[in-house]
Amino acid sequence: MMKTYRIGIAFFYHESHSFSPLKTEISDFKNEGYFKGKQIVKAYKGTKTEVGGFLDQLSKEKDIEIVPLLCAAATPSGIVSKEAYMMIEEDMLTSIQQASNLDGILLALHGAMIVEDMFDPEEVLMGKIKSQLSPGTPIATTLDMHANLSEKMMGYTPYHFGFKTYPHTDMYEQGINAARILAEHVRGDASYYSAFRKLPMMPPSINMRTEEGPMKEMIDLAFKMESKEEIANVSVFGGFPYSDIPMAGASVHVIGRNKKAAEDTADFLAKQYWDIREEFIVKLPSAKEGLQLALSLNADKPVVLADISDNPLSCGSGDTTLLLREMIEANVPDSLFGALTDPQSIKACTNAGVNQMVQLNLGGKTSPEFGLPVPVIAKVIALSDGVFCNTGPMNKHLRVDVKGAAHIQVGEVDILLIGRPMSANDPQLFRHIGIEPKNKKILGLKAKNHFRAAFDPLVSKVIYVDAPGVSSNNLLNFNYQNIPENMWPLKSPTYSLH
Repeated sequence: MMKTYRIGIAFFYHESHSFSPLKTEISDFKNEGYFKGKQIVKAYKGTKTEVGGFLDQLSKEKDIEIVPLLCAAATPSGIVSKEAYMMIEEDMLTSIQQASNLDGILLALHGAMIVEDMFDPEEVLMGKIKSQLSPGTPIATTLDMHANLSEKMMGYTPYHFGFKTYPHTDMYEQGINAARILAEHVRGDASYYSAFRKLPMMPPSINMRTEEGPMKEMIDLAFKMESKEEIANVSVFGGFPYSDIPMAGASVHVIGRNKKAAEDTADFLAKQYWDIREEFIVKLPSAKEGLQLALSLNADKPVVLADISDNPLSCGSGDTTLLLREMIEANVPDSLFGALTDPQSIKACTNAGVNQMVQLNLGGKTSPEFGLPVPVIAKVIALSDGVFCNTGPMNKHLRVDVKGAAHIQVGEVDILLIGRPMSANDPQLFRHIGIEPKNKKILGLKAKNHFRAAFDPLVSKVIYVDAPGVSSNNLLNFNYQNIPENMWPLKSPTYSLH
């Protein structure tokens, strides 16, 4: 009789910004995604997510029983409250206890979560999960490319699979990779070793796209290394530079079929990474300069002004107003700004009704230090509940709820208001309420790099602007207290492999 192996699947995902004023509470997880047991299969089956990859790969294995545990995710924001973390940790550990007799666990993490009074909660969680399992029970994780990782975290398992794309469009594939290797392990078909190198550098993420530039060079090398028979997987982590924690920074992780191959490959990649670090530094125009540049172009498709310093997926509040103010003053026909987080203005629009004029104070409510509210007289064009499904390629088919939306016009400028912070990464954010972004001349987007997976085919040029905000590209704007003392680019440390 064929043995059946019971594999648990779980997801606990948050990217935490040490300098954001927005604390992340349990309600933020429940607004984004909080699922237990069989709810997980319903929520993630068929989605291009890590958990979607877990489910699809394991369902192909005749000797695997899928045991869904707990999935909790919240939009990037400030640090997670101790109360929220403890509730999720308790639910996670309880689900493992109730499952009992697991042969392995697949765990989707971010790698840059911070909790009140806890610098490395994912490492703490991994330790507690290990203590719930029989000795030797394997765990495999997926991790975001912007994970801040420690040696201790790496010690729990050799099986860590980082995203190789930014925008992150290979979450599903890394879920499949993690599930495949974990299945091999529980059957005893193969054994692997890992090597980890931590570098004293925090590259700003604006120039970390994997379509071009220095991170593309590193990912190309990672794939080249993986083409060797003795190397099973290579992850290059950029780190999350807005985490003021001792384990902040970039790293390299290699899974090999023998220890020497893993160690040699990690050494080679770490040296290459360190040698090209200066290529990550770029200087960006101001909001006014970026808009002037956009207007000077004779483009046949929209020009994007990416308001990177308030990108919600870099923990921005989504309601800073400097670029919005510039666009309203310029009053350019066929211009669109979005999405601006402003539930108060949505309520006023709903009370007024479609086709009515309404007086609003737009944005500037969460972080007025980055721009005061903008007083306007607006026409309400459309209202929605803010629920839609992504069309991809990032998180394709995933259901999204932005807690209400309003399409308004101020002069010639179309503005999309939403009820909670959400990066403008999928065109369906606009299309679900009747806005077609590809028909516009100027797009002012609360976004950074992820949006390019879906928007690059629709636009002619992307201009990144550095307006004020908690995710500014200039790391000198932040008062770090807990990162290692010698950290590039704030200082000029030396680095040697051994």
